[in-house]
Amino acid sequence: MRNRPHTLHYHRQFAALPGNRWCKPLLVAVLAAVFYLIAIVLFVGFFLWALFALGADSDFNAWSERFIDMNTTTGVLFGLISVILMWPAAELATLCIYRRLFSSMFSLRGGMRWGRLGRYLLVGAAVWVVCAIVMVAFSDGSMGHLTSGIVWNSQVFAMLVAIILLVPFQATAEEVVFRGLAMNIIGSWLRHPAWAVLIPVPFFVVGHVYDLPGLIDVGIFAVIVGALTIITGGLEAGIAFHIVNNVFAFGLGVLAGADLNATSAPTVEVVMSIAAPIVFGIIVVLDHRRRGGSSFRRGGPSNREPMRPLGDSPGNEETAVDSDVNADPETEANLS
Repeated sequence: MRNRPHTLHYHRQFAALPGNRWCKPLLVAVLAAVFYLIAIVLFVGFFLWALFALGADSDFNAWSERFIDMNTTTGVLFGLISVILMWPAAELATLCIYRRLFSSMFSLRGGMRWGRLGRYLLVGAAVWVVCAIVMVAFSDGSMGHLTSGIVWNSQVFAMLVAIILLVPFQATAEEVVFRGLAMNIIGSWLRHPAWAVLIPVPFFVVGHVYDLPGLIDVGIFAVIVGALTIITGGLEAGIAFHIVNNVFAFGLGVLAGADLNATSAPTVEVVMSIAAPIVFGIIVVLDHRRRGGSSFRRGGPSNREPMRPLGDSPGNEETAVDSDVNADPETEANLS
């Protein structure tokens, strides 16, 4: 066997872990679902206890409706936290099966690349500012009413605080599960990145209750951030844009007095919502190429032994290698 550098793509991280077997990623998925269900039961129980403690027993039906009403502070808290709980479920499941937290697989560097995250947040915010201006100027829906006056009261303030504090965790949780975890589970069985990008899309779309144009919007978003995950070798782009997207969507909706339970939106708002991730994706890819980034991690000689840790190569942040990651099996098969 000749010694050649191997490459590791983002969706093949489970496949490259020592002792990986075909059933291990499946066990991670099952355990993550079980842990999440347990977390939801405990969380709902806590919420019910809190409602009774606040005197909800006198009108329980009215109070319980707030759970699913995103136009209330209770609904926003319940909706966002119930999604956030997916993140620790994924972390714990990965720890049980692979003896490592999933956060160590946020990128091919091993963890979160904070510089990239900050840069992508700025890019995403700039893109959404332009889109928001277009929506406010031309939408015939609630967004257009922002020019005539912002709705402001104590509930709006409380909802905005909840959105600003919780959306970063909610958006990260969705990216961890539907891009990070799902893509690596699929990538452990199917080598081509297209499978890892496309197969999780329907599951992500089903979790959103919108009309057909809205579901198409969500599907396009999922494909773009999935592709960016493969191209950039990490979740930072998806997390950044997901955070910005949700903060703008929820925040502007609250300020405009929009119905956050609505399943449809005016045409202008749908078009801008579709255009935003496309423009963001183009900018991220151009920035990634300009900085000399690659869509994979370059390692040392391909062999059957665990790779020794290598230092970061100057000017290329993609070349760092974790000491506990084996050579990618798909590359080894072609080297003998």
